[in-house]
Amino acid sequence: MHGSVGIHRIVICAVLAGFFGVLPPQASAQQGAQVVLPVVDVHVHLIGRRTPPRDFGGAVKAALEVMDRFAIAKAIVLPPPQIDAHQVSNHVEIAKALRGHGNRLAYLGGGGSLNPMLHRYADVTAVTEDVKRAFAAAANAVIDAGAAGFGEMAALHISARRGHPYEFVPADHPLLKVLADVAAARNVPIDLHMDAVAGGIAPPARFADADNPPLLPDTLSAITDLLSHNANARIVWAHGGSDPLGAMTPALIDRLMQAHANLFVSLRIVGAPAPMHNKLLTPDGLDPAWRDLLVRRADRFMIGTDSFFAAAGREGTGPGFVFAQRNVPKLMAMRRALSLLPPETAGKIARDNALRVYRLGAR
Repeated sequence: MHGSVGIHRIVICAVLAGFFGVLPPQASAQQGAQVVLPVVDVHVHLIGRRTPPRDFGGAVKAALEVMDRFAIAKAIVLPPPQIDAHQVSNHVEIAKALRGHGNRLAYLGGGGSLNPMLHRYADVTAVTEDVKRAFAAAANAVIDAGAAGFGEMAALHISARRGHPYEFVPADHPLLKVLADVAAARNVPIDLHMDAVAGGIAPPARFADADNPPLLPDTLSAITDLLSHNANARIVWAHGGSDPLGAMTPALIDRLMQAHANLFVSLRIVGAPAPMHNKLLTPDGLDPAWRDLLVRRADRFMIGTDSFFAAAGREGTGPGFVFAQRNVPKLMAMRRALSLLPPETAGKIARDNALRVYRLGAR
């Protein structure tokens, strides 16, 4: 290795080794080089074949290569929130692919098993005590299998393009409350995908060709009930900092965090040109409202890039492959945002909070 590429790789090696408590000799020579803040990314996805066996091995390799490039010391892989008609992965397949990589990759479960069951019983009148018991048993089995928590679970999941599923249950759905009780008892978090809607709104024009209904339902009235249901259940609201609909503002998050100590937010940071609302990054740097919130509530935020990884050479037209094309711009934006925060705040958001909330040091 030569020149800046060699130095970059040595610095990344030093960062990752330092994160795991070992500093190799070749890295110690570069201690005067620029320090790269190690990151724990709590929200990434793997893309496999459309039908089983899906073979996620190549996607794991691709993920590790990108993680090394951006000094992501550890990442948490989770199945997307799926429904019966749209199955792409489950935690059993993911766990098998991650064998031998436990020092770099952990996983959540439920997106491919609990979430379909949740949406199968979207009608709350169909949720009997037997259904609740079966759901709780399935949730406990996910943790028994080695998952670090539950996810990705969907309250409102809007469709971004044709073939990308629309899903809705209110956040205070009886089965999500059951899941909160299991999460509290097992001391693990829930990753919640809930696009924020105040009242009811029509989908934005840029989603005109997606699979959404004419009116998107309110989600904010129910989230407070879920958060209040079990104060010991840690809820990680995904995708802060890149809001597709406009209601997930820093002010709203601040109010909810003030009222509910069990609410955390993972940040999906996008570049300034991205067509999103309430973006953390602007052309001039950090949005002032976001910066103030992140500094004041530095213990409540984590990095969750929502990156999608596919094996090298694999191509497709499905949503996951489209989203994978956005990985590098998002990761560059994440790095820029962290560099603009005070060092103590950046360290908590980049790594420390994730280690605590997901209890990664205990695994």
